[in-house]
Amino acid sequence: AGRLVAARFLECDIGDEGAAEIARLLAGGPKRARDLSAPGLATSLKELVLSANKVGDAGAAALADALPKCDALERLLIDRNYIGAAGARALAPRIKRSNLRELVLGSHLGGNPIGPLGAEALASALDDEMDRAMADRANRLQALNLEECGVGVLGARALAASLPRSGAMALSVARGQLGDDGAARILEALPPSMMSLDLAGNGLGDEAAIQTGTTMRRMPTLSVSLAQNGISVHIRGMLR
Repeated sequence: AGRLVAARFLECDIGDEGAAEIARLLAGGPKRARDLSAPGLATSLKELVLSANKVGDAGAAALADALPKCDALERLLIDRNYIGAAGARALAPRIKRSNLRELVLGSHLGGNPIGPLGAEALASALDDEMDRAMADRANRLQALNLEECGVGVLGARALAASLPRSGAMALSVARGQLGDDGAARILEALPPSMMSLDLAGNGLGDEAAIQTGTTMRRMPTLSVSLAQNGISVHIRGMLR
């Protein structure tokens, strides 16, 4: 296990039971899992892919408990599962005590039904000002994909509250039911580190598009996707 760098279980129907077993192996068994000072067994694992595996809240909670033990783990892909707000709430505090750089809960193929409350919980994982320093971890969460996760305006507001205190470089809230208000709040809150923002498919109009242009002038290295929104031809031309 010490030499394993990537573990990819794509569409394997592992469910909550399988996710819990993987988490148990990563943490090194029940005894190591209870001892916070003991390292896990997968000391070299950098990427874990559990996409489309019917994992729900119980499986997400088990994986969350293993995260602080996986010192090398930088990428966790758990999109296209059944993780709801409870699973997101279990993940959030553990992410801050891990070395995760990228968390993928959604993709263009599908997301998880975490909803606004789940997005609100995960937003706290972006806040680096106190918990991350207390955890004594070198890495910070830099990429968060919540595509088709039902973020909503409430979730967007929570993300906007945490983003200025983060080192986030990439954020996707595509197909998240944000509307112009939710998008505006996120655009206003982007940290200087942000390089990529996906706002596709959020029912946005010209107002959000104009604000996007203003934000991109302020942040010239920022790339924003506004695909599949209701933006007029005239405004689209101005943004090119």
